[in-house]
Amino acid sequence: MRLMKITVSTWRRCCASLKDVRLQTTDFRSADVCSLLSVVYGLNMISPETVWQKIWPNVEILIQGTLSEDDEAVQSTLHPKGSAFQLYDLFGRYVFELLVKTVLGRQNLSVTRAIESDGGKAVHLELVWPEPGVDAGSYSAADLVAVKLRKYRQKWLVFEINPAAVDLPLTEARAAAILMNTRSLNPDGELPKEAWLLPIALYAGALQITLQEKGMKDEVERLLLPGLQKQGYGLLSLLNGRKLWRDFTAKQKGPIDQDQASAWAAAVEFIVSEQAMRELTQAAVAQHYNLSMMKIVSKIGQIKKALDIQGLDERYTAVQRQQLVVKKQEE
Repeated sequence: MRLMKITVSTWRRCCASLKDVRLQTTDFRSADVCSLLSVVYGLNMISPETVWQKIWPNVEILIQGTLSEDDEAVQSTLHPKGSAFQLYDLFGRYVFELLVKTVLGRQNLSVTRAIESDGGKAVHLELVWPEPGVDAGSYSAADLVAVKLRKYRQKWLVFEINPAAVDLPLTEARAAAILMNTRSLNPDGELPKEAWLLPIALYAGALQITLQEKGMKDEVERLLLPGLQKQGYGLLSLLNGRKLWRDFTAKQKGPIDQDQASAWAAAVEFIVSEQAMRELTQAAVAQHYNLSMMKIVSKIGQIKKALDIQGLDERYTAVQRQQLVVKKQEE
């Protein structure tokens, strides 16, 4: 099965009417819903009042800003040190149409769980866009979105977004497996009919969004990131590749020789391929950049030594994500 490669303009034509959708959030202060959520709140020492008064408003602004194409509103909700901000910097607000799943075109939004972690420093909200006409509480994994928030200057801001359940985050490996097992992609690689597949395709690398020029700070990134897209790397690999390169340059005492940008880009891509568990050789990656293998070997070693990369590294891997373990209340 051949995977698709499409740009943001293609799938946006499929959901051009999204800006006309009116967001309707369920009122969780009703007795029935509060009783449903009381176990989760109680176990994690977070009250419904805190969620609705201090945490939820920024998530709502992010969603409304995405729907109304309001960049200022979207950016105001993002934690400057989080991956959500990095995605915005690299792709613009369009990426949130997929990650927050406004692309589904649903009109009702609910919160299924609110979970505290890191000793109260982080809160995870699990959102659901239920299909029209289904019973409350009836939804599938394709309807879920997990939003992680952290405090910044006394305000809860969006740190990370994952288009899956809060305790089973989507990874590139899982996304690729889902795509390979679905028959929704046409044999000729056209856009799938089901909107729920778009976030999965983005993670699997079958869907690529146009990169923003301002999100690529030097020649290495301008070679690396489009190169990763051309090779079909997923969203996490692109983000991690940029982070890896910036972490490395931050540790250097002087400027990096941009005359060797191709060699540096190839070295980073090889490490990214390892972190994504792709079976690529150094020679194969060098060939992508029309280089000899010897030109990149020493640079791979320099980067790994500077960043102390040994095996799969949680800072840069695309095949595993931090996973919450939600304890059930004892009877």
